[in-house]
Amino acid sequence: MSSNNNTSAHSLQELSESDYEIVDNQPEIFGWDVKDTHNNKVGEVYELLFSEETRKVRYIILDMESNDIDLEEGRVLIPIEVAVFDLENDNVKLPGVSVTNLLALPLYEKGRVINEDTDDEIRIALAKAEKDAPIPPGSIHVTQNKFYGNKTEEGFIAGDDNA
Repeated sequence: MSSNNNTSAHSLQELSESDYEIVDNQPEIFGWDVKDTHNNKVGEVYELLFSEETRKVRYIILDMESNDIDLEEGRVLIPIEVAVFDLENDNVKLPGVSVTNLLALPLYEKGRVINEDTDDEIRIALAKAEKDAPIPPGSIHVTQNKFYGNKTEEGFIAGDDNA
């Protein structure tokens, strides 16, 4: 059992409601458009949740009110490690994340406690195969499966660890 996630979960807070700010060498992504794996605008960056203990952002809060694909309004949590920042166009891209994944994510409300159960819900939602489509290579679902145990000479990179 990992109590580390529960401990840090209780100290997650919204960046705009804290005494902290984005460090100088990092982009200010508040209000940036967020695009799914098919380059559809699925919303905008509403807020960032970070751990006060580690001072690291853990989640982007995606506001789906302003989107190009008729998603219902709501705010969901996107783990920061699945996001790619397009600094040239001020966009956040979510490779491997489809509408199916977004619709399965738990809704975020201010003050919601984020714990291991929430992390599990998010992980399951992001692992769902896109409805009516084959699983694209490099999707989150594919990268979490390790079926390459017999390959000893060649390494298989399942995904970036974003350490």
